Amino acid sequence: MQALNKLNYIYHSMPQDLEARQYDVLIVGAGPAGCACALTLKDAGLKVALLDKATFPRDKVCGDAIPGRAIKTLKSISPAYEDAFRKFANKCATRQTAIHYKGRSVTFKWVGEAYTCTRMEFDNFLFSLVKEHTDTAIYTDTLPHSFIQDNGGFSITSKNSDLVFHSRILVGADGAQSAVAKKLANRTLDRQHHVGSVRAYFKNVANLDPGTTEIYFDKKFLPSYLWVFPLPGNMANVGFGMLSSEIAKKKINLKTTFYDFVDQNPALKLRFRDATQTGDLEGFGLPLGSRITTLSGNHFMLVGDAASLIDPFSGDGIGNAMLSGKLAAEQAVHCFKADNFTAPLMSGYDRALTGMLGKELRARHKAQRTLSKMPFLLDTIFTACRSNSIKRIIQKGL
Repeated sequence: MQALNKLNYIYHSMPQDLEARQYDVLIVGAGPAGCACALTLKDAGLKVALLDKATFPRDKVCGDAIPGRAIKTLKSISPAYEDAFRKFANKCATRQTAIHYKGRSVTFKWVGEAYTCTRMEFDNFLFSLVKEHTDTAIYTDTLPHSFIQDNGGFSITSKNSDLVFHSRILVGADGAQSAVAKKLANRTLDRQHHVGSVRAYFKNVANLDPGTTEIYFDKKFLPSYLWVFPLPGNMANVGFGMLSSEIAKKKINLKTTFYDFVDQNPALKLRFRDATQTGDLEGFGLPLGSRITTLSGNHFMLVGDAASLIDPFSGDGIGNAMLSGKLAAEQAVHCFKADNFTAPLMSGYDRALTGMLGKELRARHKAQRTLSKMPFLLDTIFTACRSNSIKRIIQKGL
């Protein structure tokens, strides 16, 4: 009660001359999760706003892999959006993944589709769909400062404008460092369920196949890995990630480890001999979907990285993010139909998301932990993959 009184005091103490904008749904963050939410709400009859601290196109440090779930989600929102993506030129269709370990390699061919595309290009593509096909009010270069809850929803102020936004439902889609999750769900960093990563772009990596993503394991860093993902223009996204608890425990310098990994692997060293790094080696965090977290509450939902939905084994996050954005939009529509925005009804979003991703994320977390404790299993897998039938079984579980 004391906290609620404090919030009400802050709300009523806001300068009355600030311009207030009223919305039914306010989405904070215009990445894949936020855009999927806005696209799903297109014909819902609701007044929707989308806020982002950046101006598009903008970069997002990531592995740049676009999984099949992302495309399936686009199609489920509207086949027209899927068609638009297929016509979108700035991507590579990846047909397989080659895994390397101790000088050996095994290649898994994918049954479903997958792509690589820079996040600057892909996120701007989704953002453009929202601008062109919906009536969403868009505010870029707008950094939320405070999220103040009252009985009618949320009031949000911006650090760099005089605007005040008010909405019945707030959707936190503001990424791994989500201010919404920190303030409304008391989200804190748990290094056991978080990966620290670095990535850089390289041009002219030798023998780069635009249809093949590559994973390199090293016994010193299992289950962590280095990736080489092809991009248009003979470019590659190259990165390395490690569980944050291991980084802290072993006092790992990720940037040093990244270059050492390439230099000490004979195959990589040869392939990168004439390659050129085209930008800085940049770091980013991955909140894994391997722990139970708050996903919703009175008048709010969290989606994408703000909801910690990244695959604990592969590091994929875009597909899960877009699915969560779609499900959050559907829950918002349900709440307005019921004129009920309380946590018990809002938890329908939690159940829908957990029903679709929970089992998968638990299995991926178990695989991550198993490989970490028993690294010799990687040798077993490589040996087993000499059999095509076993290889197909393993491929289905990836």
